[in-house]
Amino acid sequence: MHRTTVEIDLDAFHAAERNLGTRGFKETLNRALVDVNRRAALDRAVRYVEQDRESLPRWDALERSRRLR
Repeated sequence: MHRTTVEIDLDAFHAAERNLGTRGFKETLNRALVDVNRRAALDRAVRYVEQDRESLPRWDALERSRRLR
C-alpha cells in the first residue's frame, strides 16, 4: 500500500461513491481502480476477438465444459 495526498474533485468523488455503492475515500478509490482495470481487460479482450485472433466459444461447448465440472 502507498499513502499519498491528492486533490480530489469532491463532486466527482461523491458521484463515484454513489455509482459504486461505496463509502469513504479508501473504499471508493480502490473500487474505482479495480473497475478501471477490469474494463480495460474487457476492452482488450473485445479487440482481440474483433481482430480475429480468437473466436468466442460456442454455447454448446460452454455447456459441455460446465457439466464436466
